[in-house]
Amino acid sequence: MPIVEDAEQIGTVILEDGRVIPRYKVKTETTLTNKDTGQEYDSESAMQADVDDPNTSTTAEKIQRDVKVFAPSLKDMLGKTPK
Repeated sequence: MPIVEDAEQIGTVILEDGRVIPRYKVKTETTLTNKDTGQEYDSESAMQADVDDPNTSTTAEKIQRDVKVFAPSLKDMLGKTPK
């Protein structure tokens, strides 16, 4: 199951021409998978617990991290021109 971090506005940038452009932390979906066993982890802490467990052969090198990034719409990125 992917770990989802939702998008959020983290500030704004004011350009020389006066436009105000929002700054975003974009939405991401991260999937953590053990390459040897195919096990998919529900969280970073679950993956780290498996790596730290001396009873498993899991190492950090055996973890695959797939990240899907969702870009904001062009409308959101253009900002507003002051009147």
